Amino acid sequence: MDSNYVVLIVNIIISAVVGMGTALFTVGQYKNKVDRMERDFEKLADKKEKLRTDVDKLLEFKTQAQKFIDRSIYKDQSPLSLTDFGEKLVNESGLHDIFNDVKDDLVEMLEEMEPSSQYDTQEKARALMDNLAGYEPFKRVEKYAFDHGKDLNQILRAGAILLRDYYFEKHPEVVNSKENW
Repeated sequence: MDSNYVVLIVNIIISAVVGMGTALFTVGQYKNKVDRMERDFEKLADKKEKLRTDVDKLLEFKTQAQKFIDRSIYKDQSPLSLTDFGEKLVNESGLHDIFNDVKDDLVEMLEEMEPSSQYDTQEKARALMDNLAGYEPFKRVEKYAFDHGKDLNQILRAGAILLRDYYFEKHPEVVNSKENW
């Protein structure tokens, strides 16, 4: 019975050692996975930062390109007004006539943006017009742009001055506020 008792104790010890070894091996594997994940997260953080920098550069490029394009349609003065080329785009494209048909709808869209000053109205009008390339009433303008090799967004951006001015007619309180250009 003593030998059975010794064999039982040896088996228990061997099982415990094997169990502990397996547990340590498994913990080691998880530690390796966690270490690998930490390295991967660091790499992703670096990539994310590079992407953010690249996006910032692209946004700056877009801003500078828009300013360059805007020089051909806006006079360099305050408040902005259309150059002869800008007026020609608005008139020849038919945007001026279409604008007269939809100006109240456009003002409602601009009102939803809640402009708070003259400058804010001007910039929000430009932002709104920038996003109306798919607006159904402007399909004729889109066709004109395609048929004449013109930039639809540039035409719409020129039309933002029409929208701004009409908004001021509908909201004289913005023009008469203490805010200056």
